Amino acid sequence: MALTSSEILLSLRAPGSGWLGVLATVLDEANQDPRFDAAQRSILQQLLDQGSMSSEVADAARERAARFESDMHHEARAARSAATAPVTQSVTQRPKLTLVGQA
Repeated sequence: MALTSSEILLSLRAPGSGWLGVLATVLDEANQDPRFDAAQRSILQQLLDQGSMSSEVADAARERAARFESDMHHEARAARSAATAPVTQSVTQRPKLTLVGQA
């Protein structure tokens, strides 16, 4: 049974829908990342279809998620540093123009 967007929105408003909201958000973000390819989508679908996973798979997923979170944190920190770093002299400067005219 496929739900309409309105029915999904109502489900997300339910008090116990915290995990549904988290998973929908993660899926939306993954879908916007080109690195989340067809092979990974297929694995995700298999995990959803199975309904449960082995403890080895769950442990490996948690470990990978922790590394992913750390990588994202470092990337964000590097981006903030690059955005606030002063411009150095090694950047090629454009020549200054001088207007010449007749008086």
